[in-house]
Amino acid sequence: MAMAIKTVVLLLVGAFAACCYAEDSITHFDVKPSGQHSKHSAKLGSTTCVFSFATVGGTNEDWQMTIKENDDKSITCTVERPMKASYLFFQKFAISILGMEISNVEAYAKNPLQSSEYKTDFDTVTHVDGKFKSALSALMVTSKPPRKEL
Repeated sequence: MAMAIKTVVLLLVGAFAACCYAEDSITHFDVKPSGQHSKHSAKLGSTTCVFSFATVGGTNEDWQMTIKENDDKSITCTVERPMKASYLFFQKFAISILGMEISNVEAYAKNPLQSSEYKTDFDTVTHVDGKFKSALSALMVTSKPPRKEL
């Protein structure tokens, strides 16, 4: 009987932890310099982050997408080439946290991108034709936290 109670308690604690304390979602993907439109997406719970891009030059690079829930329940999605600057030329890019309004953007090549190189439209950040200088090594977007119901 005591063993059955311990098992039930452990199962309930595990279910609560899985429900309420989500781990960051980290996925790796190849950025291939084919000039073709490519896309990578990942989920954390019911939240989906999508990164689409087209690159040319060089060879494949290993990139990483991280999605995390912040203390205020906002979501941060980061796409980056870990530990190195990218040598690929990005023809275009877009990053979205589907259905969640973007409140903050940080974009880097060797230095931070100028804010004129990208634009934000509700849940998506995209490059600006003619302004984006084709260099990208990291991109981080954060959503607004969900509204609290009264």
